[in-house]
Amino acid sequence: MLRESKALTQFQLEEKIGRERNYITRVETGRIDTPPLDGISKIAEGLDVSMSDLFFFDGIDANADVLRARINDLVQTSDVKQLRKYYRLMLVSREE
Repeated sequence: MLRESKALTQFQLEEKIGRERNYITRVETGRIDTPPLDGISKIAEGLDVSMSDLFFFDGIDANADVLRARINDLVQTSDVKQLRKYYRLMLVSREE
């Protein structure tokens, strides 16, 4: 979990973002089904990551060789529809 990789407890993150006790617990366990955008923004800021990193944190700490290997594993599929999806995602991610 991203919060744990930053060595923060739920309470420490709550204090850092100015939220009430058990807020992070409720977000992490799904009791707050869809946190408001300002809550997500504050959590991202408290963790010092972008909002997209909150949702796609796998690989955030990986080095270039590990990431290349993971990408290579993904693209080994023969499923053309899946390859098109990967290609579109890569194009979108290059946009500024």
